[in-house]
Amino acid sequence: MAIWRNDPMKAVYVTALLALTALSTTIVCGQGGGRFRKMIEARRAEQQQSPAGTREIDVNGVKRSYILHLPSGYKKGSSLPLVIAFHGGGGNAQNMVRMSGFSEKADKENFVVAYPNGAGRMGNALLTFNAVGCCAFTMRNNVDDAAFISKLIDSLVAEYGVDRSRVYLTGFSNGAMISSYLAAKLSDKIAAAAPVSGSIFASSPRPAGKVAILLIHGTSDTAVPYDGGMSQRAQIEPAQSEPYKSVKDGAAYWSKNSGCRSVPEKSVKGNITTEKYVGCAPQSDVEVILIKGGLHAWPGGNKGRDEADEPSKDLNATDVIWDFFKQHHK
Repeated sequence: MAIWRNDPMKAVYVTALLALTALSTTIVCGQGGGRFRKMIEARRAEQQQSPAGTREIDVNGVKRSYILHLPSGYKKGSSLPLVIAFHGGGGNAQNMVRMSGFSEKADKENFVVAYPNGAGRMGNALLTFNAVGCCAFTMRNNVDDAAFISKLIDSLVAEYGVDRSRVYLTGFSNGAMISSYLAAKLSDKIAAAAPVSGSIFASSPRPAGKVAILLIHGTSDTAVPYDGGMSQRAQIEPAQSEPYKSVKDGAAYWSKNSGCRSVPEKSVKGNITTEKYVGCAPQSDVEVILIKGGLHAWPGGNKGRDEADEPSKDLNATDVIWDFFKQHHK
């Protein structure tokens, strides 16, 4: 246990190990022991499975894994778009497959989807990505997710003929944070990104180039609050190293990068407010979709786990994101 001496998430890791070894005592960060044991048991069940399409890639001597979905009509040599979809903190690639429905969308619209796994201490469970200000294991161990995704893109271009000009990023929560981070770091390879329920940080890097961005966020999200700050959930806040920036800050960060006018054009339809920034550089549009009363969930999708927030029915994020992506290219 000495390796956890200064680790603010050590209670979570200890709890997980105790649950996995079926001990009766539970140590929990901000949750009831029963709920946390159920989560760990679900992760164990996933870990024992071998999801179809799971692959590995060597990144600087470290094996990283991802699930690859080729559309039902795929033909070798096809020059198809690629969507890379990142799971939330504590999830895994299979969790994102179920939650987002992007594989079904890919079959209908004929594009390739890759679902990367984050990294962690417990195999396929409790995985995170390193988005600088969050989250947990990957952040504190400075895991190089940029090298992972850069190599993944190159590999899929070489092996499956993915169209380099149409590579897109999306993700949920911590997955949204890494999609935003990588859009900035790898902007020469990314045509557009659509973070859902995510954030940037004060330390987020200046984008290396222009990228089209769609931000989707619920106004009642307590895990990653719309107005920024530390998470309002006790089990998430220790995973941060700095406060989340607000959705407005994120929009300003990207609209400035795209050379847009500072004030967006707004439209309201029911619980959905859309803010479109105008005057942006070509192929570098910036939009924000706010869901009034929306919680920490993938709109129109499935819950990541039984205890998770209820997804909004006011919007299908997967449909909206693909409609945005297919309008953009490098």
